[in-house]
Amino acid sequence: MRRARISTACARSWAVPRPDRLSFGWEKLELLLREPNLRDLLTAYYQELSPVKHIPLDIDWAHFLQQEAAGIYRVWATRVNGTLAGFVSFYVRPWPYNRRVLVAIDGGHFLAPAFRATSAMVGIRMWRSAIAALKKEEVELGFLHDNALRPLSPFLLAVGARPMSSMWVVDLRE
Repeated sequence: MRRARISTACARSWAVPRPDRLSFGWEKLELLLREPNLRDLLTAYYQELSPVKHIPLDIDWAHFLQQEAAGIYRVWATRVNGTLAGFVSFYVRPWPYNRRVLVAIDGGHFLAPAFRATSAMVGIRMWRSAIAALKKEEVELGFLHDNALRPLSPFLLAVGARPMSSMWVVDLRE
């Protein structure tokens, strides 16, 4: 598997073997867009995990900002020593099959490689804290996705998720 390339400045900001300070929380997209390493983080995410790498990354920030303003799109950010190190994004809304049930649909998640498989367990802590925050907001169901390019099944089981189905992608332009 080809590794994602990360800028030198971004890689240096993540080059912390053991995080001294971890923080997790909802962060406004407007503030995240000012984050110096956000674009590097998203590019690394896309290069490593996208099933459609042949389609250039061209994020519709206006869409996400509009969805956030409507209270639908939310980003749970992970910071290590003050630097953005990862995120889990969700679309939180009433479930179309029962409008009284609030659901959170995983809109993408990523953790910088430097913080994976460490004794600090940043990834599992990121997910557990996000799930706890969703529960506080009375979300009843979370629909999370796994990625065939970097499977997380054991990890998702550890945070209380269970397999439900498989998501497939078909490129209709072919």
